[in-house]
Amino acid sequence: MLHKTLKKSSRSVEMKKLTDLKNVGIFFDASSEKCLKEVKAFIKELNGQNINTKAIGFFNAKEAEDNLISDRKLFFATLKDFSFFFLPKSEELKEFTQYETDALLVYSADDCFPATATIKLSKAKLKVGLSGKFDDALDLTFELANNAPEQLTEQIKRYL
Repeated sequence: MLHKTLKKSSRSVEMKKLTDLKNVGIFFDASSEKCLKEVKAFIKELNGQNINTKAIGFFNAKEAEDNLISDRKLFFATLKDFSFFFLPKSEELKEFTQYETDALLVYSADDCFPATATIKLSKAKLKVGLSGKFDDALDLTFELANNAPEQLTEQIKRYL
């Protein structure tokens, strides 16, 4: 199903400096406390630079581990937000993948199919993340020793 859906969609890859970005999407592993803290801090920093951000925190489970509250900029997704074929089902996820952001920043090393589907279906002009798990879905990857979220943020700031 994913392959069939990807055949129908198209996107253009466009590299921009971090300061030139207007809209940024962030996909991250919400089960990691370090990742959640880093993404929230980076969202605050990007918003301070007048960069519109929208983030999806993904739990690879049917229920979220904590009682986290979603808002307009940050949505927490679980396996319930995906169809039987693990394609985005909830309105928030569908909107996230269809919205053409300037960049999609991936703070996840979890190679489960729902995460892969969300990243591949995204219409972002540039997809950036950790090397390894999503190499075929990302345009720019960073190979980091321990996949620490703060190191990824540092590399994004340095190279974008």
